[in-house]
Amino acid sequence: MEVVPASVGQASRRWDDEHLDLQSAADGIGGAPTGGFTANVAGAAGRFTSAWSRFASDAGAECEARADSLRATIQDYLVTDGAAYSDMVALAGFLEEVR
Repeated sequence: MEVVPASVGQASRRWDDEHLDLQSAADGIGGAPTGGFTANVAGAAGRFTSAWSRFASDAGAECEARADSLRATIQDYLVTDGAAYSDMVALAGFLEEVR
């Protein structure tokens, strides 16, 4: 399996950007005024904006969780790769050329 840390890093940044976009949308939807509606419609409009604000916020949180998971993957990969390199260097002292 091959993991390219830079590619995974770019993907995590895109998930971060999506999180920020969705959080901004959630704030905008949640702050949308419903006072211009008639009394019959204002309650439904309030529930609508509240529900969609929660939905956008939850989707944004999921994006952030994915970004965090990708960053953890990069970190684990680099630690494992570093350990394998250290083991290889440690074993190199035991190798000798046989002729």
